[in-house]
Amino acid sequence: MPESDFFPIQALIDWAVPAHGLRVETIDAHVGGQSLRLILKGVPPVQGRTMMERLEYARKHFDHLRRSLLFEPRGHPDMVGCLLTPPQHSGSHCGALFLHRGGFSGMCGHGIIALTTILLESGLVEMKAPETRLRIDTPAGTVRAYGRVGDDKVESVFFENVPSRVVAADQRVIVPGRGEIAYDLVYAGALFALVDADALGVYTGAEALVAAASAGEELLKRLAAPVGKTIADYPLFGVVLRDAPMRRRTGSADLRQVCVFADGGVDRSAGALALCARLALLEHRGEIREGTSLTVEGITGSTFKGHIVGWDPDGKPGGVICEVEGQAWITGRHTFLIAAEDPFRSGFLL
Repeated sequence: MPESDFFPIQALIDWAVPAHGLRVETIDAHVGGQSLRLILKGVPPVQGRTMMERLEYARKHFDHLRRSLLFEPRGHPDMVGCLLTPPQHSGSHCGALFLHRGGFSGMCGHGIIALTTILLESGLVEMKAPETRLRIDTPAGTVRAYGRVGDDKVESVFFENVPSRVVAADQRVIVPGRGEIAYDLVYAGALFALVDADALGVYTGAEALVAAASAGEELLKRLAAPVGKTIADYPLFGVVLRDAPMRRRTGSADLRQVCVFADGGVDRSAGALALCARLALLEHRGEIREGTSLTVEGITGSTFKGHIVGWDPDGKPGGVICEVEGQAWITGRHTFLIAAEDPFRSGFLL
């Protein structure tokens, strides 16, 4: 069909999202298949002097926006978001708050990798080869992130996490229908319960997603009450299922792990913070040394590589500093309209 016979599509291209309602602009990216939606414009400034104060402010005042931007129909059940704030500390580039289906959290590993990539490739922070360093303040602490730069793009990002430590090793709990389950409780910027997938009677391949998510959610709910606010005022964030790697797919992973969080959400990546928790547990057991790398794959087959680079600078016993590396891909820039009359303006989950 000749272009002249087609309806005037240029008018549609030039059309702007109407002003009736709240307009929110974002940049989206993914790391290993796990999404991050960075909120750029349309949200009021987050109030608070410290990152913890800002986290509490966001919980009280921005929960409706979290649901609108992350849940269907604008997002999906396992989407993760990020709010930028001014830095808390001098020398830091920015602050970051992370949000997900269960609420707001103090730290997100794949989020740091995606955020670093966006900040550098957008030009907000000058990108210099071969490596550009960023300092990002989070409620869990300040994170040092490094973009590996080549051909005017970010080829990968590695970051030094806040200290990770074993909170309670070799714990046991009875899960109805599954028996007594052994687990380890580890803090790595968020609090995780690490468990073998075999112990729950599940497999962590993509084709078994529903069963793995259900088993992880059962254990998460079982542990939520006794664990409580165990450390740094953070509740138990997720259950990490450990399994054998799918060597036919990647051929390079040491193990596979899948993190189930917040009412059955499933991390599509290999779990950057979960990898830090794994490294801390292995060091606690004497099974890994400083500098020895560990590669884990997630449910999509994507991988993270990590190793221990040092010890808690505050001298608290058992704390290790872990470094994790991965790659992010920017998927688009979006303008969302949240109209007051929209019956699903606050989002929904099925």
